[in-house]
Amino acid sequence: MSTASQSAEASAAPAPPARGVSRASAQWARLLRSFLLLVGLPTLIAAIYYTFFASDIYISETRYAIRAGDDSPAAGLLSSVLGGSAGSSTSNDTVIVRDYILSRDMLRGLQVQLDLYAHYSSSAVDWLARMPSDATEEDFLDYYRDMVDITIDTTSNVTTLRVRAFDAAMAQRIATKLIELSEQLVNRLSERITSDTLSFARREADEAEGRVRDASDAVTQFRNETRSVDPSQETSAVLGIVTQLESQLASARAELAEAQAFMRTDSARVRSLATRVDALERQVKLERSRLAGQAGTELARLIDDYSPLVLSQKLAEQRYSSALTSLEVARAEAQRKLRYLIPFVSPELPEEALEPERVKKVLTVLLLATLIYGIGGLVLAAIYDHMGV
Repeated sequence: MSTASQSAEASAAPAPPARGVSRASAQWARLLRSFLLLVGLPTLIAAIYYTFFASDIYISETRYAIRAGDDSPAAGLLSSVLGGSAGSSTSNDTVIVRDYILSRDMLRGLQVQLDLYAHYSSSAVDWLARMPSDATEEDFLDYYRDMVDITIDTTSNVTTLRVRAFDAAMAQRIATKLIELSEQLVNRLSERITSDTLSFARREADEAEGRVRDASDAVTQFRNETRSVDPSQETSAVLGIVTQLESQLASARAELAEAQAFMRTDSARVRSLATRVDALERQVKLERSRLAGQAGTELARLIDDYSPLVLSQKLAEQRYSSALTSLEVARAEAQRKLRYLIPFVSPELPEEALEPERVKKVLTVLLLATLIYGIGGLVLAAIYDHMGV
């Protein structure tokens, strides 16, 4: 009896290793199933999608730069509009244009002219890549921003614009329209800069011109009313006449005195000289009365009225000349601040689809799934070890 039981125990001894092998095989089978489920299946689905269903995406690329009117790098549209310093705003122009390209206003302009909504939500595009047909305006804007890529070279301020579309011609049309609308924005900002720069100078020049016109009209009115072109010149002329008459009067008196010395008083010579002296004295008195404002046109009063008018006219002309100089300076400054968007690489028509990169996408799914699987396995192993399973 004891011999039989020893024999049975001896035959049953190898059984535990067989159960261990079976358990290990089961574990490997579970690992394989989980690997195929969590890694192989997603990779297979990705391979099928990118091979048979993913729509081709065409990319049109263009490059542009913004330059100022003096052919130097643009000093910044925003700083010019706001009057800020241009030293640290070299890239402001390109940033403004970039933000405008990605804005809702640009999208609305493209929608009106190209109907982007219909293109990106077309049923011909695969369901995963196309935009939902019930997308809201915010969803449409987010989708549009995903399809437009803008890169700015901060060293040269050259901007590279890349547009994605599901048709080669459509990608080129979108890129062309983006450049066109962006150029219109730059032109509008340049016009505003010019207007702001010149408006004050033009207003000052117009006001100065008006003052010159008013002063000239006042002088003309004075001359018409007084029949005097220039009272000061007329006064100078009268002074000249008085001086000449007094000189003649002095000569006549000398001759009269000389004649009276050796001729009789009733002689013809003496009477002639006396008559001449008397006439010259009356003429000198008359001319002096004109200067004193006692007779005639009262030149002294006319001068008092005329001098302020002439002074006002001269000051108005000086201000007008200064305003014209300021206007020319403002025009030169406005010309310097003008901006031009220069597309030196025109939007190209793609010859082949560059996206999606099918092999790269599938390998990416495989790598991510493998990482997630590995990390998840390590986490589960740590949990089981902690639980003592």
